[in-house]
Amino acid sequence: MMEKAWHGLVGDSNPDNKLLSYTTQQDVVQQIKQGIPATFSLTIGASVIWLFFGILVGVIAAVTAGRLSDRAITILALVGISMPVFWLGIVTRYFLAEKNTWFPDGEYVGLTANPVQWAYHLILPWTVLAVLYIGFYGRVLRNNILDTINEDFVRTARAKGLSRREVLTKHVLRNSLIPVVTLFGLDFAGVLGGGAILTEKVFDLHGVGWYAADALDKFDLPPIMGVTLYGAGFIVLLSVLVDLFYAYLDPRIRPT
Repeated sequence: MMEKAWHGLVGDSNPDNKLLSYTTQQDVVQQIKQGIPATFSLTIGASVIWLFFGILVGVIAAVTAGRLSDRAITILALVGISMPVFWLGIVTRYFLAEKNTWFPDGEYVGLTANPVQWAYHLILPWTVLAVLYIGFYGRVLRNNILDTINEDFVRTARAKGLSRREVLTKHVLRNSLIPVVTLFGLDFAGVLGGGAILTEKVFDLHGVGWYAADALDKFDLPPIMGVTLYGAGFIVLLSVLVDLFYAYLDPRIRPT
């Protein structure tokens, strides 16, 4: 039955049993491979930005909890979370790339071709994609830090005479990062697996997400199936890596 269904999908006239696009008759696997460099570049750069600033914002908000800076960070985080990616992308592209030409208008330059132009062309997509996650990660980390501060092992560390900075970095922050690692693994895998459809479409980056969006516009089933399997593979892989990284952050779950 499965073999019959597969032949019905790829077609009996396809001797190599390759998954071909209905509209272009091109190999789906090869098309996904061509989009991987742009998607990897977008995902890795944006994830570095949102992880760094998300942790920074979360720590500052937790340390200054209840003060003006904490309230300001909370408001900015909610604004960042609430802004749709496609709207922010269109606005930034119009004002910074089309109207003022401070940044290039939506092209992808390979890293090996020109590293400087590679980063220059991706600054806007990186920023737009990272804004949503910065606010969310900052709020999650802030709440985790405030909960962890009241734990018994933190009081014990203070009683031993450790400085506030040592308590925060060696004990509080390390334990508070465990939920953040889970979020990062799933978000990173989702974006890497083609989840940045809107960002790639707005900035015309021909990555896996752009390929999926183009297939959706044409109701082209094989590319959609290929991208779905590709993304699912990354989610499974990153989930396993996150579980392994838990042992580093939390000694309680290490094998004895």
